[in-house]
Amino acid sequence: MAVWFLLIVFLAGCTESESPTSAAVLIQANGQRITLTQFERAFDVARIAFSDDRAADPQLVNDGRLRLLHQMTEEVAIRCRADELGMELDDQEVTAAIDAIKKDYPEGEFEQMLLESAITLPLWRERLAARLLMEKVVNQDLIPSVIITPEEIETYYRSHPDQFSVDDETVADTNLKHRIITHLRQEKVEAAWPQWMDGLKTRYRVKINWELWKQAQPPDAGSGSREKEK
Repeated sequence: MAVWFLLIVFLAGCTESESPTSAAVLIQANGQRITLTQFERAFDVARIAFSDDRAADPQLVNDGRLRLLHQMTEEVAIRCRADELGMELDDQEVTAAIDAIKKDYPEGEFEQMLLESAITLPLWRERLAARLLMEKVVNQDLIPSVIITPEEIETYYRSHPDQFSVDDETVADTNLKHRIITHLRQEKVEAAWPQWMDGLKTRYRVKINWELWKQAQPPDAGSGSREKEK
């Protein structure tokens, strides 16, 4: 899974109106937990990306729910890591990110999109804030372990003549080197992600309540995969 598109959610505690089932813990690890209600709220946000046709297809909905479930196990693991590193996110960082996103929309259109999707701005903000925290953890904990050697830069340069004007000299252009390093770093981070994540899940004992998951499936969606977390 590409690192750059992962989201993370850690909502406030369950409300008094929640049923015992919805308040039950779906994912837990080292004191962190996500209840069924929190998962459903996160899926409400994720459904923004669904077209009407996809939203009406039970199998596609089930696949989306399962992807989010496994994604949220990663989110819990990374939140545990953030706590261990003493890493936090302040409101100014979140506000700056929101302002940058809203610049791509005409005045009022972003809020209208959320309204039409029945997603509140506070809930969307929480999802964004947690994604930003995830990126901070990845930037501090995973990316520094990725080493790009001069030989790898040169090899990539030589093996992609369709992208660059390759000549007999070594790659010298600073901007070109930066582009190659950025590409190689992303490839290496994505390749290192599974082992790094498995290590976090093991370290923080991330668990899914599969029985609760089965009970929570919408009609006709099936129970989804019961593949256990490594």
